Amino acid sequence: MSNFIPVEAVDRRAAIRGIAAALIAMGSLEADAAEHVHEQAAAEKASGAYKVKVFEPGEFKTLERLAELIVPKDDRSGSARDAGAPEFIDLLSSQNETLANIFHGGLAWLDSEMRKRYQATFIAATAAQQTAMLDALVAAEREEAARRGEELVYQKSEKYKDFSGYTVKRSGALGPGVVFFDWVRKMTVDAFYTSPIGVKDLNYVGNRAYSKYTVPQEAMDYAMKRSPFA
Repeated sequence: MSNFIPVEAVDRRAAIRGIAAALIAMGSLEADAAEHVHEQAAAEKASGAYKVKVFEPGEFKTLERLAELIVPKDDRSGSARDAGAPEFIDLLSSQNETLANIFHGGLAWLDSEMRKRYQATFIAATAAQQTAMLDALVAAEREEAARRGEELVYQKSEKYKDFSGYTVKRSGALGPGVVFFDWVRKMTVDAFYTSPIGVKDLNYVGNRAYSKYTVPQEAMDYAMKRSPFA
């Protein structure tokens, strides 16, 4: 069996590695970078089923469910899961250890908190219990924002010190979950509104007609309004 790896495959991995590093540093992605990640996932799906790279089966199922809840399917378009948000997060996490740890740790925290509240993991809980947990995180986020007297912004990597691989610190507080949910919500919305489904949903032409293109603010505002957990 040949060990030859096509140069283009190496280049794709290097590109995604750079995109993930930029995401950690800046807290957001431009549409052209996000489109590259979607194209890579689509290419894998075209040659067969997408193979999850960094997440355990239970973790990936939880990401799929979170994507459905954050941007649900409606009469206009599919959900963030349909748009490939879980694969988007997996691809980026596979090329950046810090990002992978944010999600491994956050998903572990979420299951731990669900077991305390409902004696079930997030994916095994009822829809009402899942929604109640996310509502609690949003409420805690708003309380924190009110205490600080400002709107919360998506935190940069140094704020994720509560997550380290599969271990979770400060397990008795909602603080780590608030930070994680900020991150997963933002990435899910980014993934949805830079996907073909999301672009069609917004009725605008993406970055192909421009040398540089970012998702319009009104698009992101619409995205957050559509999500029940904005």
